[in-house]
Amino acid sequence: MIPHTISIDHPIASIANSIIYLAQSPTVKEFDLISFANQLLNGLGIVGILLLTGLGLAITFGVMRIINLAHGEFIMLGAYTTFVLQSTFKMDLLLTIPFSFLFTAIVGAIVELTIIRRLYGRPLETLLATWGLSIVLQGVVKLIFTAQLKYVKAPPYIRGNWTLFEAGGQAVQISIYRLFIILMALLLLALTAYLLYGTPLGREVRAVTQNRDMAKCLGVNTSLVDMATFAYGCGLAGVAGTVISSLKSVAPPMGQDYLVDAWMTVVTGGVDRLIGVLAGAFLIGQSNAALAYLLNDPTARVIVLAAVIVLIRYRPEGLFTVQKRG
Repeated sequence: MIPHTISIDHPIASIANSIIYLAQSPTVKEFDLISFANQLLNGLGIVGILLLTGLGLAITFGVMRIINLAHGEFIMLGAYTTFVLQSTFKMDLLLTIPFSFLFTAIVGAIVELTIIRRLYGRPLETLLATWGLSIVLQGVVKLIFTAQLKYVKAPPYIRGNWTLFEAGGQAVQISIYRLFIILMALLLLALTAYLLYGTPLGREVRAVTQNRDMAKCLGVNTSLVDMATFAYGCGLAGVAGTVISSLKSVAPPMGQDYLVDAWMTVVTGGVDRLIGVLAGAFLIGQSNAALAYLLNDPTARVIVLAAVIVLIRYRPEGLFTVQKRG
């Protein structure tokens, strides 16, 4: 039986047709409250991953208005930094976090100084340049490490599951490592908010964002602010790479797996406020988890992506925006 579709010549109708087809294809599973609770708890882990990967992008795009298509490669560089330190020096994953941040921040500063600085105010050229940079970074990593998959081990004290309660012979559990991801993401969010709103450098960053020429007239070193901000965003991406490196194998194209989700997170919440990144991560992560349980994972991803497209169409500024003074 062919599923009923909407016969309207409109892009949103095409999306709706796809959703209806996917939703009608699978057999809906029997609802189980314990399993659904476990799925939502796993969704919190997805929220943490989205927040980690989207936070650096919120800085480079939301604050600096730079379309950085190489963001995923900075995530990849952070993961490889952890792999090298762990395989060479047997270093604990948590201890590699500062080194991943420092290395990717330095690479980001070099990129800003040599490439991005010449492209401010030229979004198309910036997009093409960062896309080319992503290809170059992947190629360099392949030359050094080959395309063979690498693996990072999580320390034993953050492995296993934490049982919240049991009912009817079933347990509601959450992975300790996913809890660690959530806590790390919230910590970095709080640190970033403090740096932006509670430090002199943060005030300079916001001044440059709002009115670059006026900030320069007031003595702000805009070039230094640009480099520091871009480097910090890249450093956050490196930390994200370290934290998620033990969830999957480490490989040159791994960053591309997170790039689309990171962009969805940022544009859903809004590019002007950090709280928007948290809101976007929560909405996308939990929606994916709930729909994946009720339908299936591919259908859930299509529905969430379609919802984000519709949101961008009717509210391109995102859910949370700063009111501009006229």
